[in-house]
Amino acid sequence: MTVLNEVSRPQPAMAGADLHVHTTHSDGVFSPGEVVRTAAQAGLSAVAITDHDTVSGVSVAQPEADRLGIELVPGIEMTAEHHDTELHILGYFLDVQHEPLLSATRRLHAERDQRFLAIIDGLRQLGLTVDFDEIRAVWPRAALGRKHLAEWLVRSRQVPTVRVAFNRYLADDAPACRPKPRMPWAEALASIANAGGVSALAHPSRNMDDLLLKEMKEAGLSAIEVSWPGQGANRVRQGRERADRLGLIPLSGSDFHAPDQSMRSIGCRRTPLAELESLRARVPQPSKFA
Repeated sequence: MTVLNEVSRPQPAMAGADLHVHTTHSDGVFSPGEVVRTAAQAGLSAVAITDHDTVSGVSVAQPEADRLGIELVPGIEMTAEHHDTELHILGYFLDVQHEPLLSATRRLHAERDQRFLAIIDGLRQLGLTVDFDEIRAVWPRAALGRKHLAEWLVRSRQVPTVRVAFNRYLADDAPACRPKPRMPWAEALASIANAGGVSALAHPSRNMDDLLLKEMKEAGLSAIEVSWPGQGANRVRQGRERADRLGLIPLSGSDFHAPDQSMRSIGCRRTPLAELESLRARVPQPSKFA
């Protein structure tokens, strides 16, 4: 486990929010508490835990956020689709105890577990040795996925690198891969809204049609990521222009998974606090007649 030093309260010049961070509750390597401590060390005012198709890490992280005085934004990254194209929908300020949302995430996880076992079968059919129990022992807390299988193949010396594992066996068009469980994007937006949250589109492709984005906005989309690792200043500027054109709140985040990923450290891309407040203002208010 990574041991992090105690931190002091961040200075205003260092403030901001990282609104896209993963933990061991999906495919990250830092525990929820480690994420919060790292975010505080980075001088962030707020951090959102947005694990894939689960909100289980949020309540685990909350005591550490309270101790350090950093805002923890309850979040999720839902795996969705539009005409067989994968989309990722971020949700913020969710009620993490909302049972319909939890039911949807449990369904996705059950389907993902079935997919993982099917990929193992595919690897075995190709002559590779893969043992589920041994993989689980190496990663006892993780939501297992292709990344873990690739690392297992490297550990067991059946391939030289993770990249080779994906290229030969695990990439979307590779022989051992199986389709990923996804929900229609409109269902993902509705699940977030029904849990009292606001939604954003994660890392949209450059060629995404504005007509689709307008349709998503009409269905409840409030924001769009405009800055994440790997983009230059020109791409970020274009993303902000598109957000302004469509009336969507521009967000930034690190999409953090592991500290060994260069240029993806927690806080490397920050949403200004003014935009975080604009996002917060979109949170549905309960009706006084309810």
